Amino acid sequence: MSAAKSERVLNLLIALLSTKRHLTKHELRHMVDGYRDSRSFDRTFERDKKELRDLGITISTGSNDPYLDEEDGYRIDRGSYELPEVEFTAAETMALGLASHTWQRSVSADATADALLRLRAAGAAPDLDNLPAIRAQIPVTEPAFDAIYEAVFARTVVGFDYDGNRRTLQPWRLYQLRGQWLVIGHDVDRDATRRFKLGRIQGDVEVVGPPGGYDIPDDIGDLDAPANVRATIALRDAPELAAGATPVEWEHDLPEGFTPFAVSRLTEQMIVVEACVAGPDAIVLEPAPIR
Repeated sequence: MSAAKSERVLNLLIALLSTKRHLTKHELRHMVDGYRDSRSFDRTFERDKKELRDLGITISTGSNDPYLDEEDGYRIDRGSYELPEVEFTAAETMALGLASHTWQRSVSADATADALLRLRAAGAAPDLDNLPAIRAQIPVTEPAFDAIYEAVFARTVVGFDYDGNRRTLQPWRLYQLRGQWLVIGHDVDRDATRRFKLGRIQGDVEVVGPPGGYDIPDDIGDLDAPANVRATIALRDAPELAAGATPVEWEHDLPEGFTPFAVSRLTEQMIVVEACVAGPDAIVLEPAPIR
């Protein structure tokens, strides 16, 4: 879409949103920049309406007075256009605050800081003074992390030196195992799925393809490293941790309302993060190192 067309469609959107009555084509032609001097106004107007409708915007058609024989007009109802106000519970707000402190020294740290700034602007920022004193963090020490992270989201092919060999990879997903970050993807040179430890990547990661240069398989979850850390956690109201967990027996007394579950995750850090997010609704019973 050209800049002139984008501006014209945006002006049409503003005009249809700003009115409380239906505007006729004659009125819109004189209100919207880009229509006044158009010799093919009718065709242009129909194309612009289609552009808005293709974006999911509903344009209503009708008359301002059903008793008068007048030309139908157009308007956009704000109720059908605007998203409802987003509200967070106290627990959800605390989880957002914890998430803002979880990522350290990486491109994700900037993203979470930006998200927190937007929440503050909307009046929904968490009170950081009320967060738990002990907060989970996901350390990132590998120099290659940021470049691989951005490549995963942009779906760009990258090249890097690994154990003395040049590798070309379509990165699919990043994950952490025993404190080390790994990337799984399609090794272009070997035409096979491979995993690489980011800490063993030597030098800079080079982008060697355009954004959106490949598709990520739908069954990527089946290729991830298996969950190899198991913990017993007493849960009261923590649906995120309870998802996929198995109820188990626990020989000791628990606070009222708590049920013991066996929870499996990829790393101990993942369990710690989710338990911290659950706050008072989760009690880690075992293993001892993360209790």
